Amino acid sequence: MQRFLRLLAFLCISIIFFAASILLYPTFSEDRTKSGLLRQEMLSFDTNSFIFAAIPQTTLEIKTAIASEDARPILIEQYLKHYKSPMAGHGDYIVKTADHFGIDPYLVVAIAQQESNLGKLMPPSCHNAWGWGIHSKGTLCFDTWQEGINTFTQGLSEKYAAYGLRTPDQIMTRYNPTSPGGAWAKGVNQFLEELHSGSW
Repeated sequence: MQRFLRLLAFLCISIIFFAASILLYPTFSEDRTKSGLLRQEMLSFDTNSFIFAAIPQTTLEIKTAIASEDARPILIEQYLKHYKSPMAGHGDYIVKTADHFGIDPYLVVAIAQQESNLGKLMPPSCHNAWGWGIHSKGTLCFDTWQEGINTFTQGLSEKYAAYGLRTPDQIMTRYNPTSPGGAWAKGVNQFLEELHSGSW
């Protein structure tokens, strides 16, 4: 009987403590949350106590571009602006056109860098940064940069990539086969490395 009473008393006390815990939990939880938020606000805004190193905005954007394929237009646009290319403002169009024709957009830019310093060394208002369609009468010209980008990228796809010529060394065999010591492919590869690494 005595053992039964002890067991009954233990059960009653346990139930009372359990009920009290449930009732008091929201009060203690709220206090802790407020305390945590207060501490977080202090950490966030107390600039006298915490000093953070500034990260250059350009570097951050470049790293983001490398990490995310959607950021390719940003990186290409930065590259064009860095070299003061007249093609600046067409980074997004280069990526969309290259994707449409299954070509690496960085390759489109790297060939333009090798051929004409990104459009700075070409006939005036020619919009042909790739030396595309050069013949005995002169260089093929386009009315706009969009027309030039589209024509060149489509040609690269249909006349090179379609035949398995995708790397600068492979493309050079038809695009510029007389390049001494493979200098053309070496130049394009260097510019591709700059674009992929974000280092220029």
